[in-house]
Amino acid sequence: MTDEAPRVRRFFVDVDKKNVEDLKNRLKHTRFPDQLAGAGWDYGSELTFMKGLIEYWTHTYSWPKQQEWLNSHFSHFKIMVNGIDLHFTHKPHADSDAIPLLLIHGWPGSFIEFQKIIPKLAANRPGQPNYHIVAPSLPGYGFSSSPVDPGFGLEQMADTLNELMVQLGYSKYVAQGGDWGAFISFFLGSKHAGHCQAIHTNLPYASPKMWKPWHAAQVANSWLPFLNKVPLALTQRELDGIASTAHFIERGTGYQAIQKTKPQTLGYGLNDSPIGLCAWICEKFHGWSDCHGDIYSRFSKDELLTNVCLYWFNGCITSSMRLYYESLAQRDQMLKLYYCKVPTAAADFPKDLYHAPRAWIEQQYNLKQYSMFDSGGHFAAMEEPDLLVEDMNKLFKTIKL
Repeated sequence: MTDEAPRVRRFFVDVDKKNVEDLKNRLKHTRFPDQLAGAGWDYGSELTFMKGLIEYWTHTYSWPKQQEWLNSHFSHFKIMVNGIDLHFTHKPHADSDAIPLLLIHGWPGSFIEFQKIIPKLAANRPGQPNYHIVAPSLPGYGFSSSPVDPGFGLEQMADTLNELMVQLGYSKYVAQGGDWGAFISFFLGSKHAGHCQAIHTNLPYASPKMWKPWHAAQVANSWLPFLNKVPLALTQRELDGIASTAHFIERGTGYQAIQKTKPQTLGYGLNDSPIGLCAWICEKFHGWSDCHGDIYSRFSKDELLTNVCLYWFNGCITSSMRLYYESLAQRDQMLKLYYCKVPTAAADFPKDLYHAPRAWIEQQYNLKQYSMFDSGGHFAAMEEPDLLVEDMNKLFKTIKL
């Protein structure tokens, strides 16, 4: 692929100064809610945290500086694919035989989740594979345009990203993803196995197909319905992982219930209020990461706010949430129809949202590598970049394109 390819256009991040000023004015007129004494994060984004972050956003944070950083650290492009004006970043390697690698983000993240791992993947380290790296904004996210008709779900996302790689001249490639990126990479490895040769995922979703009754005394009563039937030979960590997943389903999926049913209604509030948008997104970075209650131990203020700004300046929070409406109701049915044929590596980070026992994963994927780590959460590329890159290299260096 060359920058002069007729379908590919160079793109630079350039937010109108009027939009930046509008954001500042809105932040200056924030009306904060009240909060119960001692509530912490139990009821949602904590008030003291939000006041401090909004103060920083209003008076210290510099979007022009972040915009300059985005343009200097990433090479941005756009291309029309399947009716989507798709934004992607591209870092080709000098070695023409390097492995084309597709990095796929999820919600509420963006392509900047990969800012720490791209330099590590691009480094010429002895014994490690070289990569041509492509990191797009999903349709309806970031700088990509949004689908205009209903029905653009996970399979359509996979079809679009596969077409992107083919259009760039990468007829054979590998993919990595967590969150929605995990589902999209699954469909790449099942529907598009002729092009996608292997996948690495840090959120392998799998449904149990073989069950065995489990002793009720070994699990908490509130999780009993979820744990009533489990696969054979569970380790203690796998059992703990199922319990953690059940707890998340019970107490942490309210956002899903809204986004998969009435995303448009929620969109009016989040698309109009920067603090509402920030609170909605930052709660997830706090609750889904291995931060031990201190969100700044994993993410800087600038990292959090730049990700929020990608949603704000592009007005894409509503379109991003519609993927839940399009996909969640169909997810389990689609997974029953497909098997991921290509070599797969699954990485389990302890504070992630969903933990499938290895036996389940092996029934859904052509599992070649399974790794369990002692730290890290849902945003593995930002939280544990070294662990993630090492695990990716371990699989991908065995793949011959």
